[in-house]
Amino acid sequence: MRILLPFTDPYNRAITHEVCSGGTEMFMKNINDNFDTVVHQVPYESINYSIVEKKKISRQIINHAEDVNADVIISNFAQTIYSGKEIITSHIPIMMIDHIIYPMSSCITRWNKAIENGHSVFFVSEWQQKKYKLMAERTNQSVVKHSGYIRPGYVKIKQKIPSEQIYDCSTIGRCDSKKAPFKLKQLTKETELKTLVITSTTQLEKDKPYYERNKHWDNVLLNKPYNEVIENVSKSKSFFSTWNSETYGLTSLEALSCGVPVILNADKNNDHASTIIPASKEHYKVIPHDNKEELVKTIKSFKNVDRKEIQEMTLEKHDRDAWKKHFENSIDMTTENFKKNVTLNAFMT
Repeated sequence: MRILLPFTDPYNRAITHEVCSGGTEMFMKNINDNFDTVVHQVPYESINYSIVEKKKISRQIINHAEDVNADVIISNFAQTIYSGKEIITSHIPIMMIDHIIYPMSSCITRWNKAIENGHSVFFVSEWQQKKYKLMAERTNQSVVKHSGYIRPGYVKIKQKIPSEQIYDCSTIGRCDSKKAPFKLKQLTKETELKTLVITSTTQLEKDKPYYERNKHWDNVLLNKPYNEVIENVSKSKSFFSTWNSETYGLTSLEALSCGVPVILNADKNNDHASTIIPASKEHYKVIPHDNKEELVKTIKSFKNVDRKEIQEMTLEKHDRDAWKKHFENSIDMTTENFKKNVTLNAFMT
C-alpha cells in the first residue's frame, strides 16, 4: 500500500527534520516512519495564495499521486488545497483526517462534499465530533458522516524514569497565543513551584508578539529535537496541557509515556478531549479553565505517584503495532468506500 502524503510545516521544515513543529506534524512523521510513503511538500505560504494558485497545488498533489502509483492520498488539513473542489476530483481515494476544530463552518461543507465524491473523513476524538455536530446544527448543515476515529500517536520511546525529578510541572507547546505554553509560567508565578516550558522561537509574524512578551521567563527550552524533549519531560513531577481546545493531545501522551501524570486545562464545559488518552483515571486531573488556585493545588497533589505503573499502562494502551494495525484498517476502509462509490455512480449512469 503506497501513500501520497501532502506535508506542510509552519517553518517549512522537511518531514525528517529533528525538530517537530507540532502534533499534526508528528502524526505525519509517524505515517512516514511506518508506511510506504511518498511526501509531497507544500510551502506554508500557500495558505495566502490566490484561488487559482491553490487549485494548481491541488492538481499537483493529484498528479504526484498518479505518478508514484499511490493507492491513497492522506490529507491532514482542511484548507481548500487539501479538501476543496479541485482535489476531491481525484480518482485516487483520499483519507481526510481532521485534527482540530476549525472555526469556519465551510469546513463542514467541504467534508460533506468530499464524502459525496467517495472519499473518507476521520476525526481524532468524539469530543471533536461533538463540537462539529453542534456547529452543523447551528448553521443548518448536515452532520458529517465520518468514517471513524484515528489515534494520532503511539508510544515511541520507553524513557528511563529518573530517580529524582527537577521540575514540579512542565508543558510542551508551539509558541503562539492559542496553544499558550507560557500559561504555565503565568499561572504559577509568585509560587515556589519550579516549572519548565518546552517551546520554540517563532518565524511567524502573528506569533512574534506572544514570544516577545514571554521570552524573559527562566527554565525555557527552545527548538529541541524530539528525544531531548522527552528526556526533559521525564524530569517533571507533573505535566500541564495548557490548551483547552486540544482534540487529542499528543503531548499528554508523551508525558504519560514517561510516567508523568497530566493536568488538563478544561474548556467552558469543564471538559477536555485528552481524557481519552490516560490508561487510568488515576493518571490525570481536569482543572477549571485557567484556574490558578486549582492548578497550583493539583501540581502539589501528585505525591507518591507510581510512575512505573503509569508508564507501563500507557505503553500497553498505546502500543505501536496496535496503532499501525488500526491505521491500516482505516486505509482499507477508505479504499473500499471509494470503490463502492465508483461502482454506485457507474450503475446510476
